[in-house]
Amino acid sequence: MAGHIIHVHTTIPAPPEQVWDVITDVAHADDVLRSVSETEVLTEGGYGVGTAWRERRTLFGHHGPEQLQVLESEPPRRTVVEAEVGNDLIRTAYRLTPAGPDHTATRLAMTTTVEMSHRSLVSKAMWAMFGGFSYDRTHKVLEHDLEDIEAEACRRAGSI
Repeated sequence: MAGHIIHVHTTIPAPPEQVWDVITDVAHADDVLRSVSETEVLTEGGYGVGTAWRERRTLFGHHGPEQLQVLESEPPRRTVVEAEVGNDLIRTAYRLTPAGPDHTATRLAMTTTVEMSHRSLVSKAMWAMFGGFSYDRTHKVLEHDLEDIEAEACRRAGSI
């Protein structure tokens, strides 16, 4: 049972490689994203399938540490990360598409899904009644993430 699916997107005045570098710099997510208060990388090596880290943030009503893992990585076009939080799976897909007449900008689309098939009936009923509040807050967090990614990509590209 999918609880919510949120789509957000923006166009960033920096090339896809620069935006990719920001998204995949998980060691510094707490310096870039205002919604992340701490980050700890759990695996060795560069960003790719299997990379894992722990971060503290609030998303879909869950607050606290969550462990994330890269499920898919197609640099610099697409990546999918997943976190298991309680009985829920939260999956976020990032899609980067060159934009602008000279392809020096990036259209960044994020799709975040919470999968709640392992929740109890009571928990599912509570979600049905109050999940809209969590949805609205999470949508705002994801919009802030896009703003923060854009600001950092532009900073790194020297656009600001």
